[in-house]
Amino acid sequence: MSSIIITILFMIAIGAVIGGFTNSLAIKMLFRPYEARYIGKWKVPFTPGLIPKRRDELAVQLGKMVVEHLLTAEGIQQKMNDPVFKRTMIEYAQKEVLKLVESDEKIEDLLKRGLHLENPEQEIRLKASKYLTKKIETKLVNLKSKELAEILPEKTQERIDGAIEPIADLILTKISDYIASSEGKNKLSVMIDRYLADRGTLGSMINMFFTNTRLVDKVQPELLRLLKQKDIQNVIITMLEKEWQSLKETKLETFEDKFDSEELVQGITNLIVDELPVQHVMNLSLSEAIEPYKQRIVEDFVPRIVDAAGQYLSQNLQPLMEQLHLADVVKSQVETFSVGRLEEMVLSISRREFKMITYLGAVLGGMIGLIQGIIITLLG
Repeated sequence: MSSIIITILFMIAIGAVIGGFTNSLAIKMLFRPYEARYIGKWKVPFTPGLIPKRRDELAVQLGKMVVEHLLTAEGIQQKMNDPVFKRTMIEYAQKEVLKLVESDEKIEDLLKRGLHLENPEQEIRLKASKYLTKKIETKLVNLKSKELAEILPEKTQERIDGAIEPIADLILTKISDYIASSEGKNKLSVMIDRYLADRGTLGSMINMFFTNTRLVDKVQPELLRLLKQKDIQNVIITMLEKEWQSLKETKLETFEDKFDSEELVQGITNLIVDELPVQHVMNLSLSEAIEPYKQRIVEDFVPRIVDAAGQYLSQNLQPLMEQLHLADVVKSQVETFSVGRLEEMVLSISRREFKMITYLGAVLGGMIGLIQGIIITLLG
């Protein structure tokens, strides 16, 4: 009886050892040997191991698995649209922006370091000058074929229309004041004297009846009275209105020969650029420059930008991922892995399961040994 039990236990032990060993060997043969083995010119079967032999196919399948099942556009979009994730990203962005806007570094130094500019102020003024020159030149080219009435604002034209009568009154007043002055009277006397001298005999006859001073005394009051008449004012108003209407119908290109357009453009540009407070801004620290807008930037702009960026990525994620060719990236990365590293990666994930498979093989082998021992005992 004892010999039978020993035989059965021996069969169980042999079966367990064989079952566990064969399973362990099968697991190892997934990875090893890493390279094919040869005896002379004869290649040893099952070399290299399954994974080294199929590494290229494994790389392709891993790439497809990552793109089609793991790192999918739908999965990323779902994550990006998650309110908790959005809140986390906004808080992170706000924290980083707050660090930036509280910097005491001067804007000039930031531009020198960040954009590698030797003289930021000069560069900004130069770029502003080029931009303004181009814009003004383009605007002038577009305006050349237009009439002045099309260019001037309607309110400006209305103001000028309403100012014609006051201007006419002002002209008459200034002329009257000048003629009434001693300087004007002397000038008028000279003009009368010259006029009479140009008339020859007629002028001499008039001079015989009037002295120069008496003639001026006669002409001056009459001239002043004439200037106060309503008809004279109406004539001047009509002349001004006519000239103003003619000016409004004049195209801008008509004035082109009256001035140098390049010089005009450059003058306007220089005038604007010189007024830009670039130097003042350059000497400010970033925190000083941003201080009036810091709260709005952090609490308003940053969440909007993060949300807009998230929506843009979410909407364009599919074509973006296609452009990245993630499957090819994963494939190329896996192809660079050594077989030893692949083995380590797989075992780090499935070491416990592989051990259980080995133990299962031992248990099954032991059970087979038990059955064989019982059969042998019964037949014996």
